[in-house]
Amino acid sequence: MKISVVMATYNGEKYLEQQIKSILGQTLKPDEFIVCDDSSTDGTINILEKYRQLSQLIYVVNPSQLGVINNFVKAVSLAAPGNYISLADQDDEWMPEKLEKSIQRLKEIDDAAIPCMVYSDLMLVDRDEKLLNASFWNEVGQQEKYRHNLQTLLFGQFVNGCTTILNPALRQMFKNIPDKVRFHHDDWIAVAAFAFGKVASIKEPLVKYRKHDNNVTIKTNTKPRNRYRTLTEQLFKVIRGKDDFLSIRFELARLFYKQYAPAMTAEVKQCFEKFMALEGRSYFAKKIAFRRVVKKFQIEKLV
Repeated sequence: MKISVVMATYNGEKYLEQQIKSILGQTLKPDEFIVCDDSSTDGTINILEKYRQLSQLIYVVNPSQLGVINNFVKAVSLAAPGNYISLADQDDEWMPEKLEKSIQRLKEIDDAAIPCMVYSDLMLVDRDEKLLNASFWNEVGQQEKYRHNLQTLLFGQFVNGCTTILNPALRQMFKNIPDKVRFHHDDWIAVAAFAFGKVASIKEPLVKYRKHDNNVTIKTNTKPRNRYRTLTEQLFKVIRGKDDFLSIRFELARLFYKQYAPAMTAEVKQCFEKFMALEGRSYFAKKIAFRRVVKKFQIEKLV
């Protein structure tokens, strides 16, 4: 089982070296470390060149910008055929046993005939590595309290690409991710794994996920999660006629369904169709449907 760590970079000089060191310092060394840079204009290339000379890291620089999704698609395509893929972001920091624990878990479910994926929780830190939340799943909506499956995934992403390892069958689906969309590459690949293959999670945070100005997922001006503030903001959007609750998830579901519906089982197809039928419903109907799904798959507390 050979592993390729694949990273996409763009103007990431501030935290890049720390992340590279955490990958090179893994208890289980990757077989190759590939970086695809999207025409950075800061010191990113100098850092990559430094580690190319010091280690097995190899990198390519795009002559023109491809954007986040296409840059990752290209980076994955550069990995050796048949290798398992571990995605990496430029501004995180991996825990020393991240690769080793992920591969151990993947071996328990791996099946060459179908897409398989392992992912973990993360810990949220600020730009100075001060701990903000020991569980990212908790930070973004108490996602640790319900079962992770296709039904809950359609309502909200809980798979961060930087924690994942993909088997070769799932890797093949990476190249079909559409561009110029509002969702991310990890949204697409997570749906693919849950719809067609086997998935396993690791509750232990294996990545320090950094919250800062240039992070594409969570910004530094994001206030701590507060259900009452969030509800108030959503109600204002409804009143103003700007109800965008689940709009990105509907976009993801529609495009994925359009591309893969013929290959879906009846059960998976029904799951997509039931979710997409909510798109024209009111904000309150969508909110109730979301709560019902979460309640249905709520994890019971151990006494």
